[in-house]
Amino acid sequence: MSTWWDRRRSARLAELAYALEFFGAEPVEDPGVGELAHAAEALAKEYRASDRGHAIHRTGELLQQAAAALHTADRLRGTPVPVVNHHLRCAALLLACARACLQGRPAPGAGPGPGAHDGRVPPPSTARHDGNTASHTSGRPARNLPY
Repeated sequence: MSTWWDRRRSARLAELAYALEFFGAEPVEDPGVGELAHAAEALAKEYRASDRGHAIHRTGELLQQAAAALHTADRLRGTPVPVVNHHLRCAALLLACARACLQGRPAPGAGPGPGAHDGRVPPPSTARHDGNTASHTSGRPARNLPY
């Protein structure tokens, strides 16, 4: 089991290094967690110091949060690898949100809320059930039962 987690950790580190290159980090061949954390922190400072708009500042904040997640993963080196991978995944999600912020797209997973409807289907609370409508499962008319 440990080998799979180690491979996953290595793959995640390579993904994080590649993601940081989008923001201007130098390419790294064999990245370490601490090295990526310092790169993310340096980029965050640059983005937050910029005067190019709100999206740039928001990206800097997200980069700082990713750096914090990477620093946490670095501090937890002696713990089980799944715990470290959790923090690496958090950093990867924050970098994806930062990239979306820069590109003017909604953040991954930031779609409509759980109760949102697109207008094609009425919400369940407003649907009428009068016994003459088609059953949702079979397409046949629903039966009016005496109870």
